[in-house]
Amino acid sequence: MSKLKVTLSLDQELLGTVDTAVKRELADSRSAVVEEAIRLWQVEQKRQWVERETEAYYRAQSAAERREDRAWTKLSGRAAKRLWGG
Repeated sequence: MSKLKVTLSLDQELLGTVDTAVKRELADSRSAVVEEAIRLWQVEQKRQWVERETEAYYRAQSAAERREDRAWTKLSGRAAKRLWGG
C-alpha cells in the first residue's frame, strides 16, 4: 500500500516517548510508531462500537425476547456441558 506524507504536531513528551521507542529499536521509525498507535486506536474504536451496538440490542429487547434469550442460554449451556464433558 502506498503511503502519504503528512505533518503532525505532537506534545513534546509524547514525541520523546516516540523517539525513545525508535532509539531502543522498539520501532523502525517515528512513522511506524504513529501508524501502530492509530491502528490500535482504530481497533479500540471498533470494539467500542460493537459494545454499544450489543448493549443497544439487548436494551431494545421485549420481555418475551429476554425470556427466549435466557432459555437459549440455558439450552446451549447444557449442550456445551454434554459436548465437552463439563
